[in-house]
Amino acid sequence: MTGADELADALAGFGVTAVAEGDAVRAWIAGTGRAWVLISAATSGGRPVWSWRHAGETGWHPRGDSPGAAAAVTRFVSGNPP
Repeated sequence: MTGADELADALAGFGVTAVAEGDAVRAWIAGTGRAWVLISAATSGGRPVWSWRHAGETGWHPRGDSPGAAAAVTRFVSGNPP
């Protein structure tokens, strides 16, 4: 299982529709008015992170913490960024 698969599974646990695609994940929650959000593997300060951006808003979370990243992405996609 890849990191993207782990993140997609963790997002599904929060009720988020998530699709792993290579080293990225697309996420969406019905009824939020937001389009799909792309979560990409990236680095920040030399550390691996998940990074996302939508409508001028951005977020990131350490890649080694899939449950925490899923919670942060869920808040972001639902329109309540951390």
